[in-house]
Amino acid sequence: MGGPHIEALQISPAFTSGDWFALDRNRPIDWAQAAKIVKDRLEGRFLRYAGNCLRSPYSGFVVLSIDSLMLETLQQFREGIINGHRQSRRLVTTFLQGRRFQPDFDAEARSSYYKDIRCGLLHQAEARRMWLIRRGESRMLARSPTGEGYVIDVRRFHKAVRQSLLDYMQELVNPEHDNLRTHLWTKMNYISDVRVQRGAEYAVENDE
Repeated sequence: MGGPHIEALQISPAFTSGDWFALDRNRPIDWAQAAKIVKDRLEGRFLRYAGNCLRSPYSGFVVLSIDSLMLETLQQFREGIINGHRQSRRLVTTFLQGRRFQPDFDAEARSSYYKDIRCGLLHQAEARRMWLIRRGESRMLARSPTGEGYVIDVRRFHKAVRQSLLDYMQELVNPEHDNLRTHLWTKMNYISDVRVQRGAEYAVENDE
């Protein structure tokens, strides 16, 4: 009989679906490991590489593309959403209400970011309208001189996204955040179930 293909079972660089299913949500000590698995998934597959790209002076588009994907995904984790279809606008704008993005991202800026950065980069590989991506600014986000657009500091923005992930990790190990934990369990169980199905699909033949 063939066995499951180990790469098909991976939910992060260092962990498999089996590692996740071995956890007990009612055992307090397991929440530190749950947070570690989620961090390894989100940082190990996305944020780490966005950070590496920042070393290049012309990487603003790719970094913001990864960050946009990341922040939308992180909001899905927070809400326990397994399929974000037709919810992207709400997920992105809700995430940008977080304390790491305030006071720069007011309601108008959040909406504009979704339309012109998130959708512009992911669908057209360009920042739409009057957005300018820069580094070394004194603020994460500021209005352009004419007030018709925005100047976004990609380094500051990426740092805020990464810090939001670390904040989330701290919340997960706090037993007071029971709803957040329930949502995470829903999301990760779904992800891990898919990996088990994938492992069966790509089963490898046993040499014996």
